[in-house]
Amino acid sequence: MLTNIENRKMKKRPHVAIVSSALPRKCGIATFSADVSRGISHLLGREATSFIALNDNETYEYSPKVVFQIEQDQLEDYLEAATSINESSVDVVSLQHEYGLYGGDEGSYIVEFLSRLKKPVVTTLHTILEKPTPDQYKSLVEVIAFSKAVVVMNQLAINILTDVYDVPIGKVHLIPHGVTDMFYIDPLFFQHKLNLRNRFVMLTFGFISRNKGIEVVLEALPAVAAEHPEVLYIVLGITHPVVKKHEGEEYRESLENMVTELGLTQNVQFVNEFVDDDTMNLYLGAADLVILPYHSETQITSGVLSQAIGKGKAVIATPYLHARDALSDGKGRLVNFKDPAGMTEAIKELIENPDERLALAGQAFIAGQQAGWDKVSHQYVSLLEEVVEKSISGQVKQGRVFTLPDINMDYLKNLTDDAGMIQHTLYGIHDFTHFYSSDDAGRAMVAFTQYFNLFQDASALQMVDKYMAFVIHARREDGWFYNYMNYQKEFPPQETSQDTFGRCLWGLGAATRVVQNRSPGFLARSIVEESIPMVKQLTYTRAQAYAASGLSAYLVLHDDYEPARKGLKHISDSLLERYRQTADGTWNWFEDFLSYDNARLAQALLLGYQHLGDSAYLQAGLESLDFLIDVQYQEGCFDLIGNDGWYFKGGKKSLYCQQPVDAGALTETCILAMTLTGDEKYLEMAYAAFQWYLGRNREGVSLYNPLTGACADGLGPDGPSSNLGAESTLSFIIALVSLYRWELVGRFNGTGRMEILKKLD
Repeated sequence: MLTNIENRKMKKRPHVAIVSSALPRKCGIATFSADVSRGISHLLGREATSFIALNDNETYEYSPKVVFQIEQDQLEDYLEAATSINESSVDVVSLQHEYGLYGGDEGSYIVEFLSRLKKPVVTTLHTILEKPTPDQYKSLVEVIAFSKAVVVMNQLAINILTDVYDVPIGKVHLIPHGVTDMFYIDPLFFQHKLNLRNRFVMLTFGFISRNKGIEVVLEALPAVAAEHPEVLYIVLGITHPVVKKHEGEEYRESLENMVTELGLTQNVQFVNEFVDDDTMNLYLGAADLVILPYHSETQITSGVLSQAIGKGKAVIATPYLHARDALSDGKGRLVNFKDPAGMTEAIKELIENPDERLALAGQAFIAGQQAGWDKVSHQYVSLLEEVVEKSISGQVKQGRVFTLPDINMDYLKNLTDDAGMIQHTLYGIHDFTHFYSSDDAGRAMVAFTQYFNLFQDASALQMVDKYMAFVIHARREDGWFYNYMNYQKEFPPQETSQDTFGRCLWGLGAATRVVQNRSPGFLARSIVEESIPMVKQLTYTRAQAYAASGLSAYLVLHDDYEPARKGLKHISDSLLERYRQTADGTWNWFEDFLSYDNARLAQALLLGYQHLGDSAYLQAGLESLDFLIDVQYQEGCFDLIGNDGWYFKGGKKSLYCQQPVDAGALTETCILAMTLTGDEKYLEMAYAAFQWYLGRNREGVSLYNPLTGACADGLGPDGPSSNLGAESTLSFIIALVSLYRWELVGRFNGTGRMEILKKLD
């Protein structure tokens, strides 16, 4: 079977002319078209799109992508544009249709353009009226007639097209309104950025006009603010350019006067800015609740609503067409048009019931997950390619919710050759001067075995075999492991590493859980059992912690193997003794310093409690984890301890370079603490730690690239490291898989979790 990429190579790469308004014109269709263009260009190449820009008698400094301009009310421009496209290398036209965008009666000039066009057209319909006037009906039917395919953004639009306009169902394609691809991050992070601490943020955004119905929310607010003075209603956006041209800022000024008259100056904020992607992401990220009190019942497509759903926001809206469709089945709250009392009730309900608000947000986000621009762009490209291919062949004639990214193992596989896993890279390119590493082979066994346990992907087992072969080759006669092997497959002189022993045992223990019915599983089990006596020789805390993870993994399926239980008890007792010697009530830690992979120490004690039941392990494990969180969780995000000096008791905490392994260890340990205690704060901290990778950090930048599956090596004052090594990506994947495991299994099992995990593995 051909892959999508191989199939695309066999097809002609179309050149797409987008007919629309274009940035920097401040217009919602222009923003949408820019996103479509970026998505197509990402898939087909930078030169795949050009623009035929619709002007509104204003002058704009367009990008070079704009190759022709049409003045809205000049019919001659439409005809010249059609001729220009016919004589060009354009293969297909993507027309963005909105009645008010084009000149003539109900936008009829665009029909003149289409009637002269000799290239196939795919039209995206932004407005579809259930009760059109005769001119509106005629104009839309003609646009559809000249189009080889039409795109709508929800099922309700399909129903209207087929029932009201008698459009053949085969001509209509459902592609949702795209939303910015962005990982879910707790609103608290953005609220800190906007200096909105301790506020409950409600948001209405987009172009401001009377149709927005903002006055309804203002009338509803006094009763809300009286009981909840922390409420802040933000109205974000500039006045719609067409409205401003005809009546200036009259509507905005009337709203500002209402705020004063109603005594809401501490509860309402107007942000008079054009809502570009950065501005939207910031304010929408900070919103606890989005309110869309529109007056027009006929609005069938709302980019604002799509973005709110895509970002996982609880939404209150009036029952206009798009909202009725998108917020059905409990995905949001609908309030009658022009109903301040109903709006007051809905707002208070969601403020006072945070679980309900988070449930709404979760359902909304799930519904919006298929609308990321990456997915939407693929759908547009597939449709455009299909239309071009049919035209060429003559078949067509002119006439609180938590979310996770996909698990992408590609980068780890690319780092692996026949010998093992490459330890370091230069800008993502293999750096063979820094050897292969047993440390990474051990962690890779953990990553791929856990991945297989959830998704039963047989290719993961092939990778496990490779890493196990490396670890076996690196095992010395005395039972320790070489860490580094050079490109000539030789082990250069090197010191014995306790950490390497612990990580290899961790990986081998994990391997016994996934391949227990295959020969490599028996091999892994035998090496684990042979290595257990050496556990007592470990004196480094982190080496002990890694070994504890390996023994815990082994005990999941072999809980009655007494040497493994004794080995885990030895480690747990040793760590507990270290903790009791150092912890003083303010510095609750195992040593007088915090360095790398810190949470693994607390994790080891929690694993000891999980298998052995000693409550002293649980108490010390939770106290040390709480201390670690207190030290690092600052202003809504984890500010991890940097390796440029670490953090010594009584000293100053190093801020850079922050290490991905620390975020991963915190994620896993907090999930384990949640599993053992049921305390929701640990679940929140697990996601906060994981979101450090995705931009919830002191620099506000993501270290992870979902397209490649690679994670940067660290976070410095200038942002993420340019190098993308094995350790960082492995830590990300292991943390991500642990969260998937929680969402798919752990969240739904309150008791008997060990039995559930045994069945799963």
